[in-house]
Amino acid sequence: MAGAAHDVASALRLARGRALAAGVTTEVRFDAAARLFETRVRGGAALETRRLPAGVGFAALPARGRLGFTAVGSADNGTITLAAGASARSVVVNQRGRVRVQ
Repeated sequence: MAGAAHDVASALRLARGRALAAGVTTEVRFDAAARLFETRVRGGAALETRRLPAGVGFAALPARGRLGFTAVGSADNGTITLAAGASARSVVVNQRGRVRVQ
């Protein structure tokens, strides 16, 4: 469970870094049914797609199913909660682009 949460956090941090480096808005989109998340330039092709490990799913996602990072590193506020049985971990993103695992 902790590994999956850190994998999601890593993808979010990488998306922020890509947004800063390229000067374009980058987002991470979540697909709860397929248990996957992908990084993409907003409106563009997927840069990277990752799948959650077996037994781990998304328990809660941002309303739009994605989090975006602007070219200056700011972000949409959002929380992604992962669950495996009775265990749960959350990845929280604030408007300054800070990503943390709880």
